[in-house]
Amino acid sequence: MEFIKKQITNYTWKVRNTMQFTLDDTINLSENLLDMERLVLVKGNVIIEDITPMIDRFQVKGNLCYQILYVADETSGAFDSISGKVPFVEYINADGTKETDYVEVHASLNDLTVTMLHSRKISLKALIGIDYQVKEKEEFEALTSIEDAGDTEVLDGMISMMSLKLQNKKPLSIIEQVDIPTNKPDIYQVIWKNMTVINPQIKACDGYLLVSGTLSIFLIYNAEEQDMPVQYFTMELPFEKRVDEQMSTADMISGSLLNLDQYHITVIPDDKGNDRQLEVCADFTIETKLYGQEDTQLVRDAYSTEVMIEPEWKEFSLLHLLMRNCAKVRLSETVDMPKNNSVLQVCYTEGSVSIDETKKTPQGIFVSGVMVSQVTYLNKDDKGALSSTTFDIPFECEIEVNGMNKNVTYSIVPRIDQIQSVQMSDTQLEIKGEISLEVLAFANEEEKAVLNMVVKPIDNDDKMQLASITCYIVRPGDTLWNIAKRYYTTVDRIKEINGLEKDMIYPGDKLIILKE
Repeated sequence: MEFIKKQITNYTWKVRNTMQFTLDDTINLSENLLDMERLVLVKGNVIIEDITPMIDRFQVKGNLCYQILYVADETSGAFDSISGKVPFVEYINADGTKETDYVEVHASLNDLTVTMLHSRKISLKALIGIDYQVKEKEEFEALTSIEDAGDTEVLDGMISMMSLKLQNKKPLSIIEQVDIPTNKPDIYQVIWKNMTVINPQIKACDGYLLVSGTLSIFLIYNAEEQDMPVQYFTMELPFEKRVDEQMSTADMISGSLLNLDQYHITVIPDDKGNDRQLEVCADFTIETKLYGQEDTQLVRDAYSTEVMIEPEWKEFSLLHLLMRNCAKVRLSETVDMPKNNSVLQVCYTEGSVSIDETKKTPQGIFVSGVMVSQVTYLNKDDKGALSSTTFDIPFECEIEVNGMNKNVTYSIVPRIDQIQSVQMSDTQLEIKGEISLEVLAFANEEEKAVLNMVVKPIDNDDKMQLASITCYIVRPGDTLWNIAKRYYTTVDRIKEINGLEKDMIYPGDKLIILKE
């Protein structure tokens, strides 16, 4: 007999959890920056650089990147800005983790508070959320067929499993040149520039990934005419890029992510030499994760009436795609402006979303979290001064998942598709947003594979003790295969003697069995 085997690669989900940690730092202004008089805008994001699995824990290295706009002189209307990053190393306990495991981490900036200590120093406090999953990679060779089996009876069957076909990271850069709005004056000095990504999508295609989304740009600047007030505008740049990926096919399920690492917005002259164009460069990291359905034939069991065959078994978990869906949550809430702040005009609204808790329910997955909206506006109480404030809008929803049980594993990736602020009065705004929750749920099924078979001489004494003819009453859990194996005969022989056309038998059925 010749055993034909196939390499099986499988990931078992071991640990899934969320946690938060705080990051404190003090930052001194460099000598080339003006003194601070009032903070205007604060923006931050978290970038994970390295993940190292260890015994019962893992290490996360990353940076909190920040950008701060402040007023240097209220009288002259002078602005300045500071940007930088705060590195961090965090050790996260995760019982059962091994050094060979794969750890997947998604970080979110749940809160960022910046306080002026004095005109040359600020305090930065951040609350960073970590959503992590630990998976164990299994690789083994399973028996798929037996050649030259002779009189050996072989039981095989087809299994269908969802496996992780591709997992890597790739860079992506988008460079565009765009004109500023025609109703805006030429740019003299940029005060603030900001970019966010709206509705990012990654679709698996044959031989490539299709990456799409919209770049939302917000720019504050001084015009060349000194007597003009501070200018600002927003614009949206849709993009669609093909990224070569030879292993990708159109029938694969994508659980990929698009992360904006850094961006550059540079003012360049137009054809007439006027500063009315922007060169926009966005650098992304694509966290590619593609799942594919795979059908594999495995040998389930084997026996012979002439020799003893002892299979070596291995139990493992199969993943079956239960659901891939995008749940939409629409939010609308009226909020009050802080004391001594009233809205003359809303300039820009941006937001972020973080998930605080997920839990399984009999119907699906319960999700709760917060949409943080940052509103930039002209403050009527402060003679139209540029200001900003943030509002936390909580949300809850239940995502229906058919077939939900304790063995279901899932991942949820949140994003903001739309956000805006509508001025209701001088002191009230209506915050409207639409959140997408990308859900990928898998059912876990226990399966057995045969790694090898040991062939030994048959125990003739055991065989001789069996009667030549037996009247057998079928018991619960019996199959024709198990009965034939036990009595040293074949399934076909039992069916022939008992006039059976199918393999189905039921408790209480009576069978005549002849020993071969």
